[in-house]
Amino acid sequence: MASSPPPRPGIVSVHAQADGTVHVWRRDPHSGTSLPETTRQRGWIYARHLGDLTHLGDGLTVSPDAAQAQAAYHAQDLAPDGQVDERAYRYLLSGPSPRHLEGEIQRGAMMARGLSSRPLLGDLSGYLRLGYAEQYLIATRQTYHQGLTFDQPVRLQFDLETTALSPDEGRIFLIAVRDNRGLDTLLEARRAAQEAGIIEAFLDLVQERDPDVIENHFIHGFDLPFITARARRHGIPFRLGRAGNGVPWTVDDGSRTPLWACPGREILDTLDAVRRLNLPSSGLKAAARHFGIAPEGRVYLEGAQIVETYRDQPKLVRAYARQDVQEVDALARIVLAPAFALARLTPRPYHRLTRAGPAKGVLEPMLIRAYVEAGRPFPASERGHAEPHRGGHVQLHAEGVLQHIVKADVASMYPSIIRAEGIGPGQDELNVFHSTVSDLTTQRLTHKQQARDPELSEAERREHHAVQDAMKLVVNAAYGYLGAGRLARLGDREAADRVTARGRAILQQVTSALESRGVQLIESDTDGVYFSTQGNTGEAAERALIAQVSATLPDGITLEFDGRAQAMLSHQVKNYVLLRYDGTLDLSGASFESSRSERYGSQFLRAALAALLRGDVPGVQAAFEDTGTRLTGRTFTNADVSTRVRIGKTREAYERTRAQRREAHLEAAWRAGLDFRVGDRIELYIRERQGLTVLTDPGGHDYDAAHYRAALVQNYATRLRKALVPADWEQLFSGRGAGLFDRDVQSMRAGWRPVQDSGKAGR
Repeated sequence: MASSPPPRPGIVSVHAQADGTVHVWRRDPHSGTSLPETTRQRGWIYARHLGDLTHLGDGLTVSPDAAQAQAAYHAQDLAPDGQVDERAYRYLLSGPSPRHLEGEIQRGAMMARGLSSRPLLGDLSGYLRLGYAEQYLIATRQTYHQGLTFDQPVRLQFDLETTALSPDEGRIFLIAVRDNRGLDTLLEARRAAQEAGIIEAFLDLVQERDPDVIENHFIHGFDLPFITARARRHGIPFRLGRAGNGVPWTVDDGSRTPLWACPGREILDTLDAVRRLNLPSSGLKAAARHFGIAPEGRVYLEGAQIVETYRDQPKLVRAYARQDVQEVDALARIVLAPAFALARLTPRPYHRLTRAGPAKGVLEPMLIRAYVEAGRPFPASERGHAEPHRGGHVQLHAEGVLQHIVKADVASMYPSIIRAEGIGPGQDELNVFHSTVSDLTTQRLTHKQQARDPELSEAERREHHAVQDAMKLVVNAAYGYLGAGRLARLGDREAADRVTARGRAILQQVTSALESRGVQLIESDTDGVYFSTQGNTGEAAERALIAQVSATLPDGITLEFDGRAQAMLSHQVKNYVLLRYDGTLDLSGASFESSRSERYGSQFLRAALAALLRGDVPGVQAAFEDTGTRLTGRTFTNADVSTRVRIGKTREAYERTRAQRREAHLEAAWRAGLDFRVGDRIELYIRERQGLTVLTDPGGHDYDAAHYRAALVQNYATRLRKALVPADWEQLFSGRGAGLFDRDVQSMRAGWRPVQDSGKAGR
């Protein structure tokens, strides 16, 4: 590939087209000025053979050198001595534009294979092709965001308030807009005739503020589909972007909702980033509460209440909408910052990185880039193995309630093993995989330390934290990439087996060393070890204990103190509750927090767990009896007992199968007359004498109290079983009333028991 000019910093968006036109937007790190430019690129593709281009005759030049500017079609032979695996990508093909090159390959494939129509390039074996923006970034040796901090690009947030969830049934009546340059405004359409006006005003505002990034929560699944549909209905060209006609388009990337892209503006959905965190709920309000960023005086309105509230109390809805975009801005600074930093490392557009798999979508483009820059053939994938890869070791050592808990973490175990022992794919002749993981692991630990430096400003610490998070994502994906086999172009199952075998040995060394020092192990896996000191020895002694064990480990492997708690309920692997010394509860795993949990049950569980972990069994009983009384007395609302369910079929699809198979949640939506679609989420509850019903009256009280009293035991109280002896649990939660031979609840104690032979290897 021809040499490229020195890269310039500040790329915030790249729009590369099939005809070779590339629009690049930069934000000057010093002045903040937007710097657009337009250039051209040749298309390039890695190929194993030249068979599909023989029809070009003399129009194809082949040489070990990069293509000359005047060459139409060129194949750079990256192994002119012929010393290369026949399955490796030996040639770097290039043509006048991506479209020209792909078209000639497809035309040649038709002729060579006797096909009647052009095959899709992705269906042809023997080629390695990246997206047009990725081709540009690799060819010019650039990435996004060089020299920029998170807030130097112009970031704009917008949120719609609509009269219905479907653009066919409702309209936009309010648009809240905010950016990181001081904009904070509302566009309103109290009458239907005003809707077109606020859509046009919104588009004008976007052009005026010229954001590099547009953000919202569920922007891909709701806001952009809705506003583009309404603009189309009014005949308004939805020119959101900076180049061409500026109209955004959708990309099917295999996710549950299409990805929206826009020329010159990166569209980022905070929902995509939150979903990766596995929080109990991925909703905006829940995420804001989780991170403690909900604004003071936050207005909370149920979706069904918003339109009605706007009629009577418009100021309340205006405040609600402003706070929505305020929360998105604050949430983006937390959950999008790692993807922003990641864009500096890998040759991919920023807007693709919240959804990109860290192995195939982030690490692999970095590996391909290294081979392109070195002018070497890209290696062949491994041939595959009959036996599955054996993963890491996970073991539960104790269940129930234990006191004085410590978490010890083997710092980046798998990346550290890869780095310390030089492990990488056998076919990686440049050793790119190992050097990338090693370098990033070293840099990550430096940034992690700087993120804790009290001498730095909060903004500087936040920047270091985002960078270390980005690097952590890449290095932690390295092991998974090795183990993916032929799904990864440089996968190597044997190398992955070496990593996990060494990891299991180190984990065994850690747990044995801890046990020899008198602690009770609770849970161990590649993330670290939970154990009980069985006495309050104090944090200094806990840290000293971990340092002693760390000193026994091989060079490059470090055991670190990773937190402490007053008590822990160990339920099953990866499902536990911690009571911190400051009184806060940390719940982990779907057994304790789930998006399907009803509010009344979650409230009971939190109250009961707090009491249980304090050793207050009467408090557990009181929480149970209070919840039961409130259910029977109907002081809970329908919203308190409802659960949110995701729809997996359209109404039309369900209609075709309904006669043969009724599905309870779809049937409830059907009876309610909802025009549901895949991905919709609906609130359901058990209505007295009606069964499963769509929630239309959140403040009502017509739920089936008997059903929810039974569910309180079956779905929530059962999660406390392992902390109590069976007879005590039965007495507390059976609901049979006081018995002659019942124990005094004051004498009941939470306890624990060892678990034998529960270790397992991940697959």
